[in-house]
Order: sequence, then C-alpha cells, then structure tokens
Amino acid sequence: MEGNEQSIKPPVNPLTVKINMAVLAYYFDWFTKRYLPAFKPVITSSYRAADKNKEVGGAENSAHLHGLAYDFVLQYPNGEPVPKAQAKSVFADYIAPNWHGFALWEENAAGVYHVHVNLSRKITEYSGIMGLAAMGVIGFHLIQKMTKGGD
Repeated sequence: MEGNEQSIKPPVNPLTVKINMAVLAYYFDWFTKRYLPAFKPVITSSYRAADKNKEVGGAENSAHLHGLAYDFVLQYPNGEPVPKAQAKSVFADYIAPNWHGFALWEENAAGVYHVHVNLSRKITEYSGIMGLAAMGVIGFHLIQKMTKGGD
C-alpha cells in the first residue's frame, strides 16, 4: 500500500460509502470488460459494516469498510466455475498487473480461492468532500423550497 493509506479511517457518512461503492463498481465493470471478457466474475464480498468485517476476520481498517473492495471468484459465462489453476493464471497474467489499486490471490486451507481487489483508501477523502458538497446542495435546495412555499 502507498504511504499512510492505513491512517485513512473508514467513513462514517453513508453517502461517502455510497460514492466509494459507485466508483468501485464503475471501475470494476470497466476492468472486467477490458481484461476479463471471457469470464464472469462473481462478487462474494463487497462493503462490510465493522461488525461483519470482524466476524469474517477482515483487517482492522479493511478497504471493505470503505466500500472500496471486492472479493470475487471467476466463472465461465455459462455459470461453471473456472478451475483454480486457470483462475490463478488469469490472476497472475491479467488481474495483478493491470488492476490500478491492490490485488491479492487468497486461498484457504481447503484450497478454496477468491481474488481480493481494492482501490486506494484516498478515494474516501475525495468522496467525503463530494458527499459534503452534495449534502450542502441538497440542503440549499430544501431551504430554498421551504422559504418559497414549496415551489
């Protein structure tokens, strides 16, 4: 991870989380269409609240808490799972070198895998600013509506 990304705390404003999730979804969709067109990624984990993150053994300041991470497995378009060896090769050849963020192959003791990808937690800082600006605009319009008698 770059610099002090771990020092960026998870957002408390749900609008910031929603903005983060929208940015991640847009980027993931673009990425998979460009680099994984022969596969169907199936997301197994995305945003997690703190209690759920703790329950699943997630990192204390996981990117999942920011709404900036996905865990996924690969399937073929017909819904069949991609064999682990092929999925691992796809990860090494296409996902790890091309994901602009952090990508990790994770496997449990039983050999079940998933791919973890996340974007920079720095996005949280920008999303927070955008969220505050959006709330300000909404508040301004509500005040304007109230002072004009609902027009």
